[in-house]
Amino acid sequence: MRVAGFGEIMLRLSTDKGMMISNSTGLNVHYGGGEANVLISLSKFGIDSRSITSVSNDDIGDAIIGYLKSKDVETKFISRSEKRTGIYFLQTGSGNRSSKVIYDRADSAFSNMKIDDLDIKEALDGVDIFHFSGITLALSEELRSLTLKILKHCKENNIIVSYDSNYRAKLWSLEEASKATFDILPYVNILSAGILDAENILNMSCEYEDKYEKLNYYYGEISKLYPHIKHIFSSLRENISVTVNTLQCNYYSDNKLYSSKMHTIDDIVDRVGGGDALTAGILYGVLNNKTPEYICEFATSASVLKHSIKGDANLVSTEEVETLMNHGVGKIAR
Repeated sequence: MRVAGFGEIMLRLSTDKGMMISNSTGLNVHYGGGEANVLISLSKFGIDSRSITSVSNDDIGDAIIGYLKSKDVETKFISRSEKRTGIYFLQTGSGNRSSKVIYDRADSAFSNMKIDDLDIKEALDGVDIFHFSGITLALSEELRSLTLKILKHCKENNIIVSYDSNYRAKLWSLEEASKATFDILPYVNILSAGILDAENILNMSCEYEDKYEKLNYYYGEISKLYPHIKHIFSSLRENISVTVNTLQCNYYSDNKLYSSKMHTIDDIVDRVGGGDALTAGILYGVLNNKTPEYICEFATSASVLKHSIKGDANLVSTEEVETLMNHGVGKIAR
């Protein structure tokens, strides 16, 4: 089983807890990007993972490739560019002060990728699932064209397509996101999208007030419009504070909505990448033909565990996820 991800991986510079950028004298270095985070998590679950991206032809690009290789992600299809690697700054929140992201990614190596830069047939050889996100679509018109070409290849070669809406208001408008989403949905088989995505990007509405009734209705409508979308999911999160959240996964398959148990996550170390960990859990379950109940609970537990790990990527094994899923928080493993 192999999953390929197409998206930008960036240098992340973050403050320590309790510090703001304005009074920090040092920043912590990590690497991250939605698709890369999913691939690393899947690799930890025993799934062959392949990154398709572009990084700068310098020491930072070398470090990113080394980082992915250290997580057993295949890097053969990472091109090198004289353009820069994108950066994002994370001002880590605490208590009632939210975290804040500042992007410095304009004119990056990945955003400058062209259609001729990639041999799509070779890059997707042996791939079972192709994964990408709305962030990739947001970065340039050229990337949208390249992505559409990849999606057509996937459809012609029975490669499952996974799409995470992952809307970022700092990167593009809702109008742009909506147009791009309608262009790619005919090719998607696994969709990560929540209530706000349905209402603001897909322009849907309903009379239901209850969030579960809304999800069931919206997911049902999406399935009717796009019957090739077999799996739809999203998380429901309540922010009690920056360091205390509740989290639940809602997963729709075969015209039925499944909801995981609600987890309370206390003392959050790093929330970034929690959604990618959830996606990786869903893809793992789909690839292994697990039951809907298993998929829903496994994905939630994977995401919950990610919140305990510094950096963008989830580094837990299948066994660790299943332990939380089946037994909850237990004694020290000795």
